[in-house]
Amino acid sequence: MKSNKHNRPWYISLTSVALGLTLPILGLSHTNGNSVLAASQAPPQTSPKPSVINVNKLQKNDRNLIALAEKSSTKPTQFWWLHGASVSQIKSKVNDGYRIIDLEIESSSPLKFSAAMVKNQGEYAKKWWWYYGLNSEQVKQKLTTNKARIIDLEIYRVNGQKKYAVALVSNTGNDAKGWWYYSDTSIENIIEKTKANKARIVDLDTYVVGGKRLYSAVMIKNTGNDQKAWWYYYNVSPSFITSKLKENKARLVDIEPHGTNKFTVVMEKSQGQSWWWYYGKTEAQVNQLWRQNGARIFDIEPYTVNGKKRFAVLMLNNANKLTSRIRRLLANNQSGGAYGLYLKQVNGKILASLQRDRIFEPASTIKALHHVHAMMQVRDGKVNLSTQIPWYKKSTNDEKPGNGCPLNQVAAKDTLAVGLKAMMEKSDNRWTQAMRVYFGENKLNATAKSLGMSQTLLQHKIGCASGTDGAITEPNRLTLTDIGKLYEAVANGLLKTEARKEKFYELMTDSLGAIDDIINEEAQKLNLNNTAIQSFKKQVRTAAKAGSYTLNSKKYKTIGGWVRLPFKQGSTIKTQEYVFGLFIDKANTIKDGFGIWSARAELLRDEIRKSLMTFK
Repeated sequence: MKSNKHNRPWYISLTSVALGLTLPILGLSHTNGNSVLAASQAPPQTSPKPSVINVNKLQKNDRNLIALAEKSSTKPTQFWWLHGASVSQIKSKVNDGYRIIDLEIESSSPLKFSAAMVKNQGEYAKKWWWYYGLNSEQVKQKLTTNKARIIDLEIYRVNGQKKYAVALVSNTGNDAKGWWYYSDTSIENIIEKTKANKARIVDLDTYVVGGKRLYSAVMIKNTGNDQKAWWYYYNVSPSFITSKLKENKARLVDIEPHGTNKFTVVMEKSQGQSWWWYYGKTEAQVNQLWRQNGARIFDIEPYTVNGKKRFAVLMLNNANKLTSRIRRLLANNQSGGAYGLYLKQVNGKILASLQRDRIFEPASTIKALHHVHAMMQVRDGKVNLSTQIPWYKKSTNDEKPGNGCPLNQVAAKDTLAVGLKAMMEKSDNRWTQAMRVYFGENKLNATAKSLGMSQTLLQHKIGCASGTDGAITEPNRLTLTDIGKLYEAVANGLLKTEARKEKFYELMTDSLGAIDDIINEEAQKLNLNNTAIQSFKKQVRTAAKAGSYTLNSKKYKTIGGWVRLPFKQGSTIKTQEYVFGLFIDKANTIKDGFGIWSARAELLRDEIRKSLMTFK
């Protein structure tokens, strides 16, 4: 980092208190390809032997209040992470209302950072500041002037001179804590300070200067709401960390690279949060992981492996309760794949969401596109449900021809209504191909675009795996957001008349299935009588299309659809409509007992319970 012409320290401060609540969204991430640089190589270092220190095992209350929200809270919020970032890029996100909760110096010249940030609002709102290029006395001055404490401390050198980069928060009111910080010291000295101060470490760094391993640490008084059982290990392997996490029933709150495939970590007794840790990951893998987990990043550590940038990263759950519950259901019933879920009120808010914009192979779920296009043609008077549609009876599956890859053999004709019902209710691939040929693939894709389904693409003969027109070489594309738009458009009158809309649903699989079981279970909990239960069931309406594939030994299960639930208000009934979707994509295995239709019912359980409560 170059000094300015007045030789003043470079710094930025921000004071921001934002009030209000955040929406239950999963978070945001951004990296700028132009700003990504390989981390600078560390100077030669001497590594001590692996050491283990159990600092404290205080555990008076397993229900300790969360005192450090940025490292403990699973309240959904917006977040951001950057790496190889310049000061101006950090400032840009700060100006967007984000607060730094983790900061790393990647290089001192040019000055580049990695950072994890949260939206500075709700329970994450703090009066805060950040500075860089300060010396020791300047840090003390800022702490005194701002009545602040450090939450992240970074030590680096510029032309041999020691510099500090710090993130501060106000140390007044509810945020006030007894606290200490130390730098350029030994691990032994830090240990002694935790004992003398009766403190626990909340931020830890290790670095090498002149061949000597040094440490910096921030610690807080381990009393009151901040009191936790915690542990501190340095220069240890991932397998050792994993064993201690299990033994201590703990989670990591800080991780630092420490030589080749070794780390220094701080862990504390888990309070039951869902959390994740990873190491040796690329930027793309980090982004894929937080999206898949529905998580936010609270600690990001860049380092180099064979000259390539890699990351160690800590994540906390950033999804609401419903999303978290269905995420666990999907995760526990598959291995090696991606998965997602989506539930949205028609013309209303998103109630659950995980990877709703991830593109997946939809299998037969995309047949809803053929269906809606055909019904729009009926709406426009270009065809009617009695129009004769040519199709072929043969497929590669002689026993169940509707399940095979369609063949252009044994020509036949039948009405559009017969074909749509066979396609949507029985998932007949032969009729799906007949619709594709009759209406034209380009026209079907144009309909998708007209409905705002921007990531949807139909490009292969459904039911066929191999060949130039098969799923392996030409996979179809869909997202949960897109399939939700299709069903929401129908619910909002796309087909112009109620009769036509009802016909759209009638031609699909519209039985309650596992939803019936959920209704019975929740009604029993509410002590509803049989008359109320039957009245409720008669007013529930749903339609959905599911699909499944096995391609190159990878497993796929998907579903998308619509449901309408009754809500009783006095002597009147008002309804609420929803659209939903789930997928498992490219899984190595999917458990035999898992059903995507049952998962759909579980996704709807909370709304079914709310609806049933109005019938008490």
